[in-house]
Amino acid sequence: MSSTLFARLAVVLALLAVSAAALLLHFGHRAESRHSDRVQQALHRDLAAHMVEDNPQLRHGEIAKRALENAFHTLMLLGPAFEIYATDLDGRIQAYSAEPGQLASMRIDLAPVRAFLSGASLPVYGSDPRDADRRQVFSAAPILDADGARQGYLYVVVGGRQQAALEADYAARLAQDQALLFGLGALLLALLAAGLVFALLTRPLSALNRAMQAFRRGGLARAAIGRRLPGWRSREVAELQQGFIALAETVADQMDQIRDGEQMRRDVIAQIAHDLKTPLASLQGYLETWLLQHPDAPDRAHVEVALRNGRQLHRLVEQLLELARLEARQEALAMEPVAVVELAHDVIARFALEAGQQGVGLAVDAVDPAIQVEADIGKLERVLANLVDNAIRHTPRGGAVAIGVVAAGGRVVLEVRDSGSGIAAEQLPRIFEARYRGRLAAADGATHLGLGLAIVKRLLDLHGSAIRVVSAPGQGAAFRFELARA
Repeated sequence: MSSTLFARLAVVLALLAVSAAALLLHFGHRAESRHSDRVQQALHRDLAAHMVEDNPQLRHGEIAKRALENAFHTLMLLGPAFEIYATDLDGRIQAYSAEPGQLASMRIDLAPVRAFLSGASLPVYGSDPRDADRRQVFSAAPILDADGARQGYLYVVVGGRQQAALEADYAARLAQDQALLFGLGALLLALLAAGLVFALLTRPLSALNRAMQAFRRGGLARAAIGRRLPGWRSREVAELQQGFIALAETVADQMDQIRDGEQMRRDVIAQIAHDLKTPLASLQGYLETWLLQHPDAPDRAHVEVALRNGRQLHRLVEQLLELARLEARQEALAMEPVAVVELAHDVIARFALEAGQQGVGLAVDAVDPAIQVEADIGKLERVLANLVDNAIRHTPRGGAVAIGVVAAGGRVVLEVRDSGSGIAAEQLPRIFEARYRGRLAAADGATHLGLGLAIVKRLLDLHGSAIRVVSAPGQGAAFRFELARA
C-alpha cells in the first residue's frame, strides 16, 4: 500500500515538475529569442540609413528598379543575412533583393517602420515579404530627394530566411538537449520531493497504524489504546488520530461489556449446574432404589422413564459444568505419552452395549497398535467419547462407527467416522458452537442439547489441535484431528 502511495506521489510530482520545466523552457526560449532580436536590431539600427547614403540613386531620392535590384543583389552576396526592399510612400515594394517569385506579399506595413523611425523601444517587429505570417526585426530609413521630400523607404530585414533556417535548426537541437537536461532534472527533483512529501505524510499515519495494530493485538482492550501518538500540525491527520482514539474507546467499552456479560453467563451456568448436581444425584438414587424395591410394580415403566430422563439431565449438567470450566480456561493439561490405539479400544468398549442396543457396529481401524501420542489422557478420552457418542446417535440401525488411527511423520491423525445421516453444508461452519447446537437440537425435537462437539473443540484447542469435518447429507461424517507423536 505504501509503495503504491509513493509511486502515485512520485508520478504526480514528476508530471508537475516536467510540465513546469517545459513551460520554463518555452518561456525561457521566447525571452532569449526576444533578447537576441533586440540586440540584432540595436546593432543594425542605422544599417538602412548607411545603405541610402552609400547608394547614389537612393541618396538623390531616385528609386530605379533595375539599378537598385543589381545593387541589392551585390549587397545580398556580401551580407546574406539581410533582405533589402525599397518601397514607395504607401509601402508598395518597388525594388527588392530576392529572386523573382519569392515574395509572398508586395506591400510592407509601414506602421512598424514609422514606430522604428520615431525611436520606439526595441525590438520592433515588421513585415516579412517572403512570409506573410512571420514578423521580423528590421532596419529602415527614409528615401529623400534633393529638396528633402520623402519619396519612400529603404526596408532591410535583419536575419533573413537563410539565417532563420539556420537558427531554427540550431534551436531545435538546443531545445532537445535542454529538454533532456530539464526533464532529467525535473524527474530527479520530483522523486526527491515525492520522498520528502511521502515521509512527512506517512510518518504520523505509520504511527497511527502501529497504534491500531497494538490495539488489535491487545485484544481491543482499553489498556491497548495508544494515547501517546506523536503530535502533528496537520489538522486532518490530528482529527484522524482523535477519531481513532474515540472509536477505540467505544470499541473497548463494548468489548468490556461483552466480556463482563460472557463471564456472568459462564458464572451463572456453572453455578446453576453445580447447584443441580446434588438434587439430581439424590433424585436418581431414589428412583434406582425404588426400582430395586419394587421389581413387579405396575408403574415400574413410568419410573424407568423418569430415571432415564434423570440420567440424561445429569449428563447435561456435567457437560454444562465442563464447558463452563473450559470457557473460563480453568482446565490444565497433564501431558504424557498415551497409547492411543488402546485408548480407542477402551472407548469402543464403553459404548458397546449402547451401540448394540441401537444396532450400530463399532470398530477400531489402526495398523500399528503401539502408536503413542503426546496428550492429556483424560481429556483425549473425553474427546473420543464425545465424538463416538455423537456418531452413534446420528447413525441408523445397521450402520457403523469407527475410530481410525494413522501415523503421518511426526504427527498422528485420529478420525471418528460414521455411516449416518451426515451434516448439511450450511451447518458445518457452526456445529462446534454450543448455542447453535442447542437451537438446532431444540428445532428438530432432540432430547439432547449437543454440547459434546463444543466441548471437543475446546479440549482440542488446549492441545493446540484443530478439528476438521468431512461430511455430506446421507453419506455420514468424519471428524479428524492431529496430535504430536510421542
